[in-house]
Amino acid sequence: MPLWLFPTVLAVAIIVTMVAGIWLMLHLTAFARTFAGHADIVPSPRRSRASQRTVWLVLAAFAAGLMLTLAVEILAMTGVANAWIH
Repeated sequence: MPLWLFPTVLAVAIIVTMVAGIWLMLHLTAFARTFAGHADIVPSPRRSRASQRTVWLVLAAFAAGLMLTLAVEILAMTGVANAWIH
């Protein structure tokens, strides 16, 4: 496995997580409308700018990027990544 693979995967995962998180924060009305009625979340009276399907897709991208970031970090900390590179 090439040496540049793990830093590249980590950078892409971090960028995906950051972009998805920023998108979710900018579209809080759509996020609240998707989860209305759960855990005392009340949507605003304004109409949301994004569909529920888009919110779920971005939430899935956020979760996937976060899990991939954690997986790469754990592989690097335990030394497994070093064994794959050599």
